[in-house]
Amino acid sequence: MTFDTPRPSRTLVALGVGLALNAWAQTPPEPAPPPAPAKDTSTLQPVVVKAATPDTYTVRETSSATRLTLSPRETPQSLTVMTRERLEDQNLTSLRQVLDSTPGVYSYGYDTERVLFTARGFVVDTLMLDGVPTHTNFSTGSIDETLDTALYERIEIVRGATGLMTGAGNPAASINLVRKHADSKALAVSGSLTAGSWNSVRAEVDASTPLNADGTVRARFVAAGEDGDSYQDLYHKRKAVLYGVIDADLTPSTRVSVGADYQRNRPTGSTWGSFPLFLSDGSPANWSRSVTTATDWTFWERETQTVFGEVKHTFDNGWAVKGSLSHRRYEEDLALFYMVGFPDPVDGTGLDASAYRSKAKIIETALDLHASRAFELLGRKHEVVLGYNGSREKNTGTEEATVDYPLPPPGNFFQWNGSYAEPAWTESTPVNDIRTNQDAVYAAARFSLADSLKLITGARWGRWKIDSKYIYDFDNPDGARYDYNKVIPYAGLVWDFAPQFSAFTSYSGIFKPQAKRNASGGFLDPMEGSSVELGVKGEHFDRTLNTSVTVFETRQDNVAGPARDANGVIIKLPDGTDASAAVDGTRTRGFEVEIAGRLTNEVRASVGWTRYLTKDGEGQYIRTFTPPTMVRLFGTWEPRLLVPGLTLGGGVNWQSASSTTVAYPGDTTTTLRQGSVALVSAMARYDITPTVSVQFNANNLFDRRYYVLDEYDNTYYGAPANYSLALRVAY
Repeated sequence: MTFDTPRPSRTLVALGVGLALNAWAQTPPEPAPPPAPAKDTSTLQPVVVKAATPDTYTVRETSSATRLTLSPRETPQSLTVMTRERLEDQNLTSLRQVLDSTPGVYSYGYDTERVLFTARGFVVDTLMLDGVPTHTNFSTGSIDETLDTALYERIEIVRGATGLMTGAGNPAASINLVRKHADSKALAVSGSLTAGSWNSVRAEVDASTPLNADGTVRARFVAAGEDGDSYQDLYHKRKAVLYGVIDADLTPSTRVSVGADYQRNRPTGSTWGSFPLFLSDGSPANWSRSVTTATDWTFWERETQTVFGEVKHTFDNGWAVKGSLSHRRYEEDLALFYMVGFPDPVDGTGLDASAYRSKAKIIETALDLHASRAFELLGRKHEVVLGYNGSREKNTGTEEATVDYPLPPPGNFFQWNGSYAEPAWTESTPVNDIRTNQDAVYAAARFSLADSLKLITGARWGRWKIDSKYIYDFDNPDGARYDYNKVIPYAGLVWDFAPQFSAFTSYSGIFKPQAKRNASGGFLDPMEGSSVELGVKGEHFDRTLNTSVTVFETRQDNVAGPARDANGVIIKLPDGTDASAAVDGTRTRGFEVEIAGRLTNEVRASVGWTRYLTKDGEGQYIRTFTPPTMVRLFGTWEPRLLVPGLTLGGGVNWQSASSTTVAYPGDTTTTLRQGSVALVSAMARYDITPTVSVQFNANNLFDRRYYVLDEYDNTYYGAPANYSLALRVAY
């Protein structure tokens, strides 16, 4: 059954669940035992850093939505927090694995390397590091799915429009990666070794140490390495990650942090696009899930390097200031092979081949300065934050074509094993040179209108200057310049109508200069619109369990969709990318329900139920490739009285039916429909000693066969059942 807006009965049911939890919360679980007396840190005695804290699946404070430090209940937007314990319980080591477990987020890929995320029907294109916006993946317009979670203490996801914090962006979600810091004044070391399906192995180490006798200067080092095959033939991935940070308390009021990280991904057997879904007679191809169109020489290497520094200081008059400066360098080098057409059902011939090589580099410097203070006005306490955020980004790339064109056909695809000779390449040709300068000033304040009523309001003025030279921008062969100025308003109201519940509403403007290109190669006009949210949030069990119910509506113009010719076939630009067309008058409505935290001393859980529908200005459903309804559920249980040291867990990722338009023999298209999909996961961990544990994880436990759909006819199979076994040590 489909509907345009969330049915009130379902929303009331979800609210009833929260009210039931409130009643249950009147008898909280027995409190956690008090901590042991602190040891003299000057002796550098080893300490155990593995012990669980009360807030295992949630946090007490966050500033990802407004820069103001608020509790989840006080934040007037949908918020999900992936804590360190949650990441380890599910063995989530990449950003894609994290977001695939996040309520309301759907991931898909154009091929093995170009992965995108959507929330509320739009591409997630806002990534922050410690609250400071950073660049996205130029190849997709989304965020980099390969980023390793070993570097981060937690990951905060704010769904909806976040223009106050990030400026330009889709009303999908912002992802804030909160880095690990050297907070331990005693030596602390942890490590893990993991082996899994398809010959995958991973090693990780995390070490902290004081650098002086009183622990006011501390260091932390993180390293991870990964190597393995895939369920897709020929594909092999290698990853190396390094991170280091030094934190120094110069005075009780001043803290300085400097650090750097490095990540290199070196996959081989990378695909470009996907495989044909039909044979030339129109019958379904029904390939094995291991099917690939890659060769034994294709690859897509990516390397990211970041250096950063932070200074925090609190003045005696109550003002707190923070400055962050970062320099990020991203490089990629790739060689790809592409097949198009439909194989003959008898001899497997009929496909045409092409190949492509390119290199790209993005260099970004970002600065954020802000000051905050609590103040009194008319006998009440309020808070304010004022800030500046700016970045300078340079994006350059080159490409190489094949010397001989057209390439020989790949032959019988039924017998494809990737042994196609690598072609000779032309000399490198500059393909793009894009300079983007952003400057913004922002302000936000929380006013206490009454003991139970808080108003959050703010605005961000931003300027985006883009100088773009793109070899395939036929409307602007000598380059184009774009200069945008925009004020993005924000307002939120939070009313504490019960001891453990608050009602909220919020409004945010939307503005987004786009990297999507039309059929002539030029940028689409900026996307503009607004987003409104209403909901109820609760906090229970001494703020260790959070609940929320949210309804929202988003309206936008200039939303990017596929550009198609008269036959419905997607138009290709000369570099092989898909052209886009702007859609005006889009409207998205939906709801989100989430429960996260401790249910009892032994049970922790995260449950998310989301639904949305998007229509264009003519009332037609668009972006139907994303499932409109999704459920994300995971929980753990520690049967302490039965088997001390044992933790059992499991979950379900369920999505409703979806559909997309795909190519069909005869230069036409057809609709590919997929029913609902449920992927079951399981975990078990046993603490051999207080510092040594072994953990088993399983994904897609019942080996569900399913497609991953997208809007550009790059459909592929999802991963089959897979398993991992990890040994973890912490001292």
